[in-house]
Amino acid sequence: MPRTPRRSRGRLKLAGLLAGLGAGGGLVAGYLAQHRAAGRAKQAAQARAERAAGLAVPDDVVQHRVTLDDGGVAHVLERGQGQPIVLLHGITLAARVWGSQLAALGERHRVLALDLRGHGASEPGRDGFEGGMARLAADVRQVLDALQVERAVLVGHSMGGMVALQLLVDADPDWRERRVAGLALVDTSAAPTAGWPGGGRLQGPVSALGARAVLLAQRFGAAALPSADVRWWAARGAFGPDPDPVQVAMTDELAEATPMTTLAHLLPVLARFDLADRLVEVDLPALVVVGTHDHLTPPSHARRLAEGLPRAELVELPRAGHMPMLERPRELARLLEDLAAKVAGS
Repeated sequence: MPRTPRRSRGRLKLAGLLAGLGAGGGLVAGYLAQHRAAGRAKQAAQARAERAAGLAVPDDVVQHRVTLDDGGVAHVLERGQGQPIVLLHGITLAARVWGSQLAALGERHRVLALDLRGHGASEPGRDGFEGGMARLAADVRQVLDALQVERAVLVGHSMGGMVALQLLVDADPDWRERRVAGLALVDTSAAPTAGWPGGGRLQGPVSALGARAVLLAQRFGAAALPSADVRWWAARGAFGPDPDPVQVAMTDELAEATPMTTLAHLLPVLARFDLADRLVEVDLPALVVVGTHDHLTPPSHARRLAEGLPRAELVELPRAGHMPMLERPRELARLLEDLAAKVAGS
């Protein structure tokens, strides 16, 4: 039997190798395409579930992209006309978490929901997160100026409430009088780490370590919470004892979509935040809302807010957790409408 020349054998091996690589590449490409298709199907199913639950952003919202002084972009959803209500979300969330409020309040009010810097469709500019909470507050101020919002009810949830407080203590009296007529603070705090052991002395080192851990995870290609089950349980912890799975899934999806660099930069900012001694400067009609089962910013924080603000009313929602815009949308909308009516007549 004649032997195949060495050169021919080499060509045959090369052809076999290429064929194998091609087949393997095809399998990988097929897997990735299937994975992407499954992801899109999951997102579509979640979107349908949110719409059925009344959580989806209404189709008739107007979207704005406001250019900020450092070249960043603030993405804003707007719906309706009348007394303005401005909604600021918490960390790892986005403007669309206010879908129920855009639907309900937008029937009688001009409602604006912002994606804060580094969240949703908003883009940090040259400054990044330098300046911390003051930088986020400056973004909100520029949005209110650009969109000519006057005598609004400013609503802040969790970190958004801290941004709102920072904005109001930083603002000059004339600007505040023109732009903001009332304040609603939802499951938030004036000093989130005030109760830490050691009087808060550990807050800087601990938060900095947490931020470095997040950045290291990103550097090595890991997610902050790599397991879907772990992420779901982390989102579940933001709710009261009877969570709706659709609401938990929405919170998980928003958190997963938030860049880890955003989380890494803002964790130390939240740990250092403390305006407890300046609450007296916020002399506006104010509403403080908290879920009785909020374990992230517990009712004790809300009570201290209500005691420190000169003109505040405290409302505790039984069995609600940290997410009343999802857990108790009708009650929260009614409370915000009452506050809007109060400041409109003042």
